[in-house]
Amino acid sequence: MIETRLLPTDELLRSVVSKVTEIRVRENEMMQEIAELERRGAASELGYKDLSRVLRHAVRWDLTTARRWIANAALLTNEITPTGSELAPKLPLTAEAVAEGALSVEHVAAVAEIMKTVPAE
Repeated sequence: MIETRLLPTDELLRSVVSKVTEIRVRENEMMQEIAELERRGAASELGYKDLSRVLRHAVRWDLTTARRWIANAALLTNEITPTGSELAPKLPLTAEAVAEGALSVEHVAAVAEIMKTVPAE
């Protein structure tokens, strides 16, 4: 490990940006996998009521966190929302930005909310 106190400020900042980008890319990979688990009906296959409870048990997320990840995964993959009530908005540019690490999981829901107010054309 590099002694951070010895790094020039610009190099230290580049390192932070690089690590955040890596985290976001990994988050995108997780959302793709979560979406696939949902598509497969993994909850019922594993004997759970829903996928949020699977994730709560498997990765020790609280239900709110698990539901947020599932909802964001649905938004990025254009799947049915976890409630099944509506088709998730199509967000191809957002999905691309998330895949590249430019946006975080938290950005997905914010973009989706804004897109609800924008006319379809």
